[in-house]
Amino acid sequence: MAIKHIDASTLKDWLDNRKAVLIDVREPHEHASENIPGAISLPLNSISAKDLPATGDKKIVLQCRAGKRSLSACEKLSAEDNALELYSLDGGIEAWEKAGYPVNKAG
Repeated sequence: MAIKHIDASTLKDWLDNRKAVLIDVREPHEHASENIPGAISLPLNSISAKDLPATGDKKIVLQCRAGKRSLSACEKLSAEDNALELYSLDGGIEAWEKAGYPVNKAG
């Protein structure tokens, strides 16, 4: 299945309306220092389709810092299970912050 791209405002709408599950594919220390509220940490280097949470009818959105690792994760997961419908957040958490949406920050 083709990987779909979404922008920060679409993700915000989906999260606000409980239409998506957000997976942060950055390294654990990156997620710990700053993350989008509700994001689940599943790093790119170890992510597997079998590790994805049960989502029901919710969309699966992957995000990283700027959008490259989330695309790599989408490609990896699609290769494992081509039935998955995956979305990549264009611009990652940087685009999310630039749009003025909330982030959790350590300290």
